[in-house]
Amino acid sequence: MSPFLTGKTVLLTRPRRQAAESRPLFEAEGAKVLIQPVQEILPAETLDPGVIAPEALRAADCVIFSSANGVFFFLEALRAADRDGGGRLILLRKIPLAAVGPGTERELNRAGFHVSVVPPLHSAEGLLDVLKEEARRGKHFLSVRGDRGRNVLKEGLAAAGGSIAEISVYRAEEIKKPDAEIVRLMDSGKIDYTLVTSSATAAGVVRLFGKSLCRTTLVSISPLTGTALKEAGYPAAFQAAEATVEGMLDALRRA
Repeated sequence: MSPFLTGKTVLLTRPRRQAAESRPLFEAEGAKVLIQPVQEILPAETLDPGVIAPEALRAADCVIFSSANGVFFFLEALRAADRDGGGRLILLRKIPLAAVGPGTERELNRAGFHVSVVPPLHSAEGLLDVLKEEARRGKHFLSVRGDRGRNVLKEGLAAAGGSIAEISVYRAEEIKKPDAEIVRLMDSGKIDYTLVTSSATAAGVVRLFGKSLCRTTLVSISPLTGTALKEAGYPAAFQAAEATVEGMLDALRRA
């Protein structure tokens, strides 16, 4: 049997590093894969050293990761800070870790860390739901995130009785102008599937491609992303059952 995406063109819109990691999954199914990030992900311009001081890590009852990017840049920050001999990476191995979904969990696993909590609903609301009981016991959380995003965790855990420190370890910068060839292919309807992996990415593809999105089939990673696309006027045709790129691939396979 031929790979099911033979002859199809797939556009990945994730940040370049993550898109490059996902590319082989689709190429293995016969697709021609294009990459057009809508954002570049960069390390935070400033990082309060006190938030990742050894004593701050010791005070955390749980470290929460809301994205794979957060894992990558947090671990990079700890490695750099550990030049002072503070042993932050060793301390992190002793703290329960929570990941928003399987992709974030995988990023931690690749770095040798065990994840204690992955919510059934892969979102901030899902994390809040499974961590509320710990918050009611007065636990202290360290939330690792980017410079954008909602305050669902911070407000919800505090309301439940927990305390939470947030650390922004990366920033997102919008791509101002897409690749001209990708624009041409999108305009001419030659991109079969466009994968959208977050609400921010949904806003980005609409900004970059506008009405040309009507000439491609949009695939959403989650209900939250699907809602963002629908509200922008470009509903997704397919949605992943599991909020991962592999889940998006499975959605296409089932279709």
